[in-house]
Order: sequence, then structure tokens, then C-alpha cells
Amino acid sequence: MIKLYLDWNIMSGMKNGHFPELSTIVLNEQKFFLPYSTSHIGDIFASIKNHSEEEQRMINQDLDFIRKISKNQCLFNTGEQVLINTIDPGELLDDRIREAPLFTDFSLDSLFSSIDNDPFINSMKNMLAAMPLDSAFKAAFDNPESADMMNKMFPGLKEEPNMNGFFKSLGNMYQNLNEKEDYKFLRDSVQKIGVNSGHFNDDKDPYEVIQNAYKKLGIEPFNPDQYFDKNKNAPAWFNDLTNSYITLDMHGYKADKVRVNEKESNTFKNTTEDASHTAFASLCDIFITNDNKNFFKTQKVYDKFGVRTKVFKPQEFISYYHKYLNQKTFDDSYAAVINDLNNIENRQPLYLDNGDFFGVEKFCDYFHFNFFNKIIIPKTNNEDFYFLLSKETPSNYFICTQHEINQLLQLFIEKLGMDCDGKSILEGNEIQSLDFWEGRTWITNIGKIRLCIENTRFHLYFYLNNN
Repeated sequence: MIKLYLDWNIMSGMKNGHFPELSTIVLNEQKFFLPYSTSHIGDIFASIKNHSEEEQRMINQDLDFIRKISKNQCLFNTGEQVLINTIDPGELLDDRIREAPLFTDFSLDSLFSSIDNDPFINSMKNMLAAMPLDSAFKAAFDNPESADMMNKMFPGLKEEPNMNGFFKSLGNMYQNLNEKEDYKFLRDSVQKIGVNSGHFNDDKDPYEVIQNAYKKLGIEPFNPDQYFDKNKNAPAWFNDLTNSYITLDMHGYKADKVRVNEKESNTFKNTTEDASHTAFASLCDIFITNDNKNFFKTQKVYDKFGVRTKVFKPQEFISYYHKYLNQKTFDDSYAAVINDLNNIENRQPLYLDNGDFFGVEKFCDYFHFNFFNKIIIPKTNNEDFYFLLSKETPSNYFICTQHEINQLLQLFIEKLGMDCDGKSILEGNEIQSLDFWEGRTWITNIGKIRLCIENTRFHLYFYLNNN
């Protein structure tokens, strides 16, 4: 199956009857797999304002729509890796609502509240609270050039310059960034290095523009890792993508609107959720978004890290679908394979790890049999000819479900029947890991066809005229 990741603006629009042609296409359950992520739940959580009956009705509709299109298949971050599993979105939203108060008070009293009846713990808490901060903090508050920024970013810390005050100010900073317009102040402060929206154009790499601005001033570049530890709370690759996304927005490249009033609430939280959508989408084949700023920032982040996930706006995806993805049967898919095989454009030499020439490879615009996106033609020294299709993962990390593999197998079984060993779809926990799977083999009038997993890669071999 082809993994599609839909941004929340697309999901919400589809639910409300917008994008009718897109909906008709992507809700094909035999071709497309549409997981949701915890960031979609974050988007819904951000819409909660007054807890009215009407608001709850709309939220229930949102959750039901997610259930319908994703079959409750959720991408979530464990802190060490990103996994996919069956999780009801309503449960995740309840968790977010229940945990929200934990982020409103970062004081030491709050952090230690569950164990403050222990005299030893109480003593340790009081010692920690009274610890003075580094003198650099006091100097920054006293310096006229930095005082405004320090007071804005660390409210209350000047009056209570110790660890207790530091934790309180962190909580205030978190709330002000995510509930008020303080992100605008932070972004303006970062852009004082001399780069903003006016410095970017389509001919320039935005990361180079930002880097050059820092070089001119002879200072270290702004690095979100200073504020968001890339080795905590998510895999390093996930944080690399999200932090690079935030870096672009911080410096004014397709920067998000920051505005809070009675009608809207656009804060730093919106940008961080968009950054997480970009990271989650890197595990899928295609990312569809209707947000121009998200579209361009995501493309630049993927270019920087070599992520092959295709990024489309709705109409672009519809055109792409009709040109490359509209195969309905096994025969349609096989015809597209032969077309790609005979088209020698964009072929690249393929070398083994030891440097030996292996053959040629070609990345495809098609997703052959709704799965494979690369053709490999090995060099052979005999009359037999074979080629294989491979699944090039969008990023360095790959997820796959039994449902996806069974949909792939079903295409072959409907055309070719059970394989040589009388096997059809997956049997129980047949695939123990994505390192190796013996797979399925069919003997046909064109030769032998074998589907398997080798070295974490899905391969589909076609041994033509070789029985």
C-alpha cells in the first residue's frame, strides 16, 4: 500500500465536505494507507476553548473521521523510537486533556507535590529551591541590551534568581509561548542577526542564507538543540527534522502567523505541531498539505536531510495520481513496470559496499503494485534476465504493518493464486522482523516471481524465462 500522511487541514477539510475528488481517491482502502499521528490529536486539543456541547460535538466528529480513514492506526513517539499501533484517537485526546494541568505549573512545589510528605525529599527540595543561579543570568538581566529579552523569556526570574524561580519562569515561558504571542518576540530577537523573510528567495537555500548571516556577525548560529535536547523525548532523527523546521520559521522563512484574539489562536504551539507533522510524514511515501508555509518549509527540511517523501498540495496530488498511481489491477501494475523498465531515463549505476559494480537502479514516480518505487537491473553473465523491484524508504527509518503486506499479497493471489508452497496471505506472526522474510514464490508463464525481505528491504524478483 502507498502510505499517505494528511495534514490536519486536509483531514478537517475532507470531513467538512471539501476536497471531494481528493477524498474519492485517497479513501481507496486497497491502495492507500492513511495513518494518523499524535500531532493530529494535538491539533484537535488546540481547538478546545469553552468545552461547550457544540464544541464537543465537533470534536467527536473529528475523532470519528480519524477513526474512519485511519482504522485507528497511529504513529506515536515513545521517546526512543516512532512506532505504529492500533490506538483509538479519543483515548489519546483524553490523555492530552488529563495531562494539560501538568504543564501549567513548573514550580518545584508542583514537581515534588506527589512525594512532599517525605521529610528527606522536602529538605532536598528546599535546598534545590534556594540554590542561586549562575552569575551570567544576573549579568544578562542587568545588561540593557539583553534585559528586555531576558524579562520577556524568563518572567519573574529577576525577582527570584534561584532554582525555584527558574522552574517557575520556565513554566511561565512555556505558557506564554504556547498560549500568548511571546513567540513573536522570540522570533524577532533571533532575527536581529540580520536575516528575515526579505532575505529569502526561490533561488537560495534558506539554510545557507541563515548560516551566512551568522558568519557575517562572527557568532554561533541559533540552534534549537540548545532549547530542545535532540536526544530526549524523541529519536534523534525526529528531533533533527523538527528542529530544522523550527529554525526556518524562527529566521523568517515562510514564517507562521502569530496572533491570539477571540477568533483565533496562532502561537508557537502551532509551529511545533506542524514541525512534528513534517517529521511523522517522513515515514510515509506522500505528504499532502494545504498550508503553503508548511508546504515550503517541509520541502526544504526534506531536501536538507535527503528524505524522499513526496510533498504535494491537493491538486498537485490529484494530477500525480492520475498520471502515475491509477493502476487498478495486477495487469495495470505489470504494464507500468514494463514501461518503467524500458525507459532508460534517470538510470543510475549501483555499486556494492566493496565498490564493485552491481547494475543500474531507477527511482520511479510509479508505486508499482501500490508499493515498490525503485527498479534494479543487475549485471548478469548468462542468458537469463532478471530484475527486481525494491521499496526505497522515504527516510532512514521504516515502518510496515501486516495489513499493508497482505494488501500487496492479495494483488498477486487474485492474479496468480496461492504460491508454490500453497501459501497466501500472512499466517499469524509470520514476519518476526523486517530483517528477513522468506516470502512467496510463484511460477508463471513469464518466469519465476518472488516476493521477500532481504536486509530490511522488500524485494520483488522477476526471473524471466527462468523456471
